[in-house]
This record gives sequence, structure tokens and C-alpha cells, in this order.
Amino acid sequence: MSFFGWGTKSINSTTLGVTTNPTTSGLLAEIDFNSSMATARAGGIPMQVSWIVGTQTTLATFQLEQALSTGLDMSTAGRDQTIVMVSSGQSAQFVTKHTVEVGDRFRVRLNSSITGGAAAKIIAEPLI
Repeated sequence: MSFFGWGTKSINSTTLGVTTNPTTSGLLAEIDFNSSMATARAGGIPMQVSWIVGTQTTLATFQLEQALSTGLDMSTAGRDQTIVMVSSGQSAQFVTKHTVEVGDRFRVRLNSSITGGAAAKIIAEPLI
């Protein structure tokens, strides 16, 4: 069981709406803990993260990532990655828990480019 702090507000991603013909290098949504968008303290903050992803016209494989930097190579820039698939014309929500360190970022990318539209939103809720 987790406890949600009553005074702690959730952090919403920058979301661009529906992205047409997205590629693997394009971000569909991101929360950056190294900017004015959100901050983390030394030692980390426990977070519950809701990932909402969807695709219009084709099966899509999404990468839900906790990264250390803007680099796309998860072998050097990654802290955690979850791969999920969403059927054509569907949306799905996935919930994960993470410890966020200073400079981390949550982001959604596609595993492979698709023709059509895709969208994503990330909602991070501190568990303190």
C-alpha cells in the first residue's frame, strides 16, 4: 500500500496532442526533473506514475522510460524501461512506481515508427 500526501500535487507531462506519423526519436510526452517543470531532491522521491498511451490506426509498441539524460540509448541514459503494446484505435493506462533522482525524466517514445497518429500523457504523483 502507498500513501498519497494530501498536499502534494501531481505533475503532468508536456503533451503535444496527437502526433502524426511519429518516429522512434520523437517524444510523445515528457516530465523533466531537471527544469522548472519539476524538481527532485538528493536521495530521490518515491513516485507513482500513470502512463496513458494510444494509437489511431495501427498496433503500436510504446517505450515508457525513466531516463538519466536526453540521450535515446537506454543502455547509457536509462534507469528503467517498460515496453507496452496498444491495439489499433485503442488507448491504455499503465501504472508504475519509481524513485526519481535529480535530473531524471519520464518520457514516452515509440519502439518503431508508425503511419497514423499516436498520443501519450504522463502523470507523476509523489508518494510522500
